[in-house]
Amino acid sequence: MVLDVYLDPITINCRKVLAGLDLMGTKFNLHHVDYFTGGHKAPEYTKINPMATVPAATDGECVITESNAILQYAADMGGGSAAYPKDLKQRADVNKWLLWEASVVSKLLLTSPSCL
Repeated sequence: MVLDVYLDPITINCRKVLAGLDLMGTKFNLHHVDYFTGGHKAPEYTKINPMATVPAATDGECVITESNAILQYAADMGGGSAAYPKDLKQRADVNKWLLWEASVVSKLLLTSPSCL
Protein backbone atom coordinates (compact mmCIF):
# COMPACT_ATOMS: atom_id res chain seq x y z
CA MET A 1 0.00 0.00 0.00
CA VAL A 2 1.08 3.55 -0.71
CA LEU A 3 0.08 6.54 1.39
CA ASP A 4 -0.80 9.84 -0.30
CA VAL A 5 0.67 12.75 1.65
CA TYR A 6 -0.22 16.40 1.16
CA LEU A 7 2.33 18.84 2.53
CA ASP A 8 4.81 21.62 2.07
CA PRO A 9 8.27 20.80 3.45
CA ILE A 10 8.64 24.44 4.47
CA THR A 11 6.76 23.69 7.71
CA ILE A 12 8.26 21.83 10.66
CA ASN A 13 5.37 19.36 10.94
CA CYS A 14 5.60 18.50 7.25
CA ARG A 15 9.36 17.95 7.54
CA LYS A 16 8.70 15.73 10.57
CA VAL A 17 6.32 13.57 8.50
CA LEU A 18 8.79 13.29 5.62
CA ALA A 19 11.59 12.31 8.01
CA GLY A 20 9.40 9.76 9.79
CA LEU A 21 8.16 8.18 6.58
CA ASP A 22 11.73 7.93 5.36
CA LEU A 23 12.88 6.40 8.67
CA MET A 24 10.15 3.77 8.49
CA GLY A 25 10.62 3.09 4.78
CA THR A 26 6.99 3.96 4.08
CA LYS A 27 6.10 4.28 0.40
CA PHE A 28 4.15 7.44 -0.35
CA ASN A 29 2.99 9.73 -3.12
CA LEU A 30 3.89 13.33 -2.39
CA HIS A 31 1.37 16.04 -3.26
CA HIS A 32 2.86 19.50 -2.77
CA VAL A 33 0.54 22.02 -1.10
CA ASP A 34 2.13 25.46 -1.39
CA TYR A 35 1.79 26.93 2.09
CA PHE A 36 3.05 30.42 1.21
CA THR A 37 0.54 30.92 -1.60
CA GLY A 38 -2.34 29.61 0.53
CA GLY A 39 -2.59 26.20 -1.12
CA HIS A 40 -3.75 24.77 2.21
CA LYS A 41 -6.83 27.02 1.99
CA ALA A 42 -7.69 26.17 -1.62
CA PRO A 43 -11.03 24.41 -2.17
CA GLU A 44 -9.39 21.32 -3.67
CA TYR A 45 -7.27 20.89 -0.52
CA THR A 46 -9.99 21.73 2.02
CA LYS A 47 -12.04 18.89 0.49
CA ILE A 48 -9.28 16.65 1.85
CA ASN A 49 -8.64 18.58 5.08
CA PRO A 50 -11.43 21.00 6.07
CA MET A 51 -9.20 22.33 8.87
CA ALA A 52 -6.93 23.81 6.14
CA THR A 53 -3.73 22.68 7.84
CA VAL A 54 -0.76 20.77 6.51
CA PRO A 55 0.16 17.97 6.53
CA ALA A 56 -2.61 15.55 5.68
CA ALA A 57 -2.58 12.02 4.28
CA THR A 58 -5.05 9.70 2.64
CA ASP A 59 -5.22 5.96 2.32
CA GLY A 60 -8.17 5.34 0.05
CA GLU A 61 -11.19 6.86 1.79
CA CYS A 62 -9.30 7.23 5.08
CA VAL A 63 -8.14 10.81 5.73
CA ILE A 64 -5.51 11.43 8.40
CA THR A 65 -4.65 14.91 9.60
CA GLU A 66 -2.09 16.00 12.19
CA SER A 67 1.54 15.02 11.74
CA ASN A 68 1.79 12.61 14.66
CA ALA A 69 -1.39 10.78 13.64
CA ILE A 70 0.01 10.39 10.13
CA LEU A 71 3.22 8.90 11.53
CA GLN A 72 1.33 6.54 13.83
CA TYR A 73 -0.90 5.40 10.96
CA ALA A 74 2.07 4.88 8.64
CA ALA A 75 3.86 2.77 11.26
CA ASP A 76 0.81 0.56 11.75
CA MET A 77 0.11 0.43 8.02
CA GLY A 78 3.58 -0.98 7.46
CA GLY A 79 3.08 -3.74 10.01
CA GLY A 80 4.87 -1.99 12.83
CA SER A 81 8.17 -0.31 13.23
CA ALA A 82 10.95 0.03 15.76
CA ALA A 83 10.05 3.73 15.68
CA TYR A 84 6.50 2.94 16.88
CA PRO A 85 6.62 -0.40 18.69
CA LYS A 86 3.63 -2.70 19.21
CA ASP A 87 4.52 -3.35 22.87
CA LEU A 88 2.07 -1.21 24.89
CA LYS A 89 4.64 0.04 27.43
CA GLN A 90 7.13 1.00 24.74
CA ARG A 91 4.38 2.59 22.66
CA ALA A 92 3.18 4.57 25.68
CA ASP A 93 6.66 6.02 26.01
CA VAL A 94 6.71 7.01 22.32
CA ASN A 95 3.19 8.49 22.62
CA LYS A 96 4.28 10.51 25.65
CA TRP A 97 6.97 12.20 23.57
CA LEU A 98 4.70 12.67 20.54
CA LEU A 99 2.08 14.38 22.69
CA TRP A 100 4.69 16.45 24.53
CA GLU A 101 6.16 17.60 21.23
CA ALA A 102 2.73 18.53 19.89
CA SER A 103 1.71 20.49 22.96
CA VAL A 104 5.01 22.03 24.14
CA VAL A 105 7.59 22.19 21.37
CA SER A 106 5.18 23.36 18.70
CA LYS A 107 3.90 26.10 20.99
CA LEU A 108 7.47 27.22 21.70
CA LEU A 109 8.24 27.39 18.00
CA LEU A 110 5.14 29.49 17.36
CA THR A 111 5.89 31.95 20.14
CA SER A 112 9.69 32.06 19.82
CA PRO A 113 10.74 31.74 16.18
CA SER A 114 14.27 32.75 17.18
CA CYS A 115 14.75 29.26 18.67
CA LEU A 116 14.67 27.77 15.18
